[in-house]
Amino acid sequence: MSIRAAVVKAWGNAPVYDSIDLPAPSEDQFRVKVLGAGVHTLVRSRAAGKHFSMAGKNPPHVPGTDGVGSIDGTNQLVYFNALLSPTGSLAKEINLGKRDVFPLPEGADPDTIAVLVNPAMSSWMALTARAGIQPGSNVKVAIIGATGVSGQTAVQISKAFGASEIVTIGKPGLKLEKTKELGATALIPLAEDLTETNFSAAADVDVVLDYLWGDVSSAAFAGIINARKNKSQRLNWVEIGSLAGETQPIPASLLRSANVALLGCAPGSWTFPELYGQLPGMLEALVKGAVKTDFEVKKLEDVESWWNEKGGARPLVKL
Repeated sequence: MSIRAAVVKAWGNAPVYDSIDLPAPSEDQFRVKVLGAGVHTLVRSRAAGKHFSMAGKNPPHVPGTDGVGSIDGTNQLVYFNALLSPTGSLAKEINLGKRDVFPLPEGADPDTIAVLVNPAMSSWMALTARAGIQPGSNVKVAIIGATGVSGQTAVQISKAFGASEIVTIGKPGLKLEKTKELGATALIPLAEDLTETNFSAAADVDVVLDYLWGDVSSAAFAGIINARKNKSQRLNWVEIGSLAGETQPIPASLLRSANVALLGCAPGSWTFPELYGQLPGMLEALVKGAVKTDFEVKKLEDVESWWNEKGGARPLVKL
């Protein structure tokens, strides 16, 4: 069967709107009609061939890691994860393992779910699978890179978890100020000279969700550890993204001076059975917590023209 999809034909090039062959689903699969799919940072990284999950793979590649759709022949609306699928979600239809498909909770907005689950997944899995925190815990959280989509979602996820303190760290401005409305209890604006930033508001946190790494994380690591009054209090530092750089120096003396654990969060650091065990609860939390974000609707057939646009809200491809 031939269907229309976004297709990357060379790493680094924008996808083109083209036809692909989609075989009939196996007994262990559903055929899902895609209704909406978010174009996340992960989606772009994989489409450029730069993400570690694409190692050894070659184009053609259909981008898209998840989405919302309806199971073929039914009106059942579902969220689906496409990381284990041979084709991505920027396509009219997709074959998915039955374990990769989850019914939408009552009251869910399909567009919001399509845009938000991926950025929500990073903080949810960081807190649960990596830091060992469960919803309802009286946890104190700091979020580095809180002005991006994933960071702002992490603020709302932390609030839904029942965090008693949520400290947001990022560039000064309206986006950082907005985190107050989302649930932040304290803000740390980054100074132009990062080493001059006052990180004392995050001195007592239990978990750091780090979306930036690089020089920002290096300054924050030293600032938070040095300001910590009880250095034996466990600090789980969860590295999620690397928008500020792939590497950062960490002085050995800092690691020895405090009870700090460095953890990564992505497929590989957690398993898909762990993720799938958490997804129903995460979907419920997104709906009950009224978690929200801005997005901009795009057309699949125009993918080549808008793919390289910078700035603005996260694209949502509606089909």
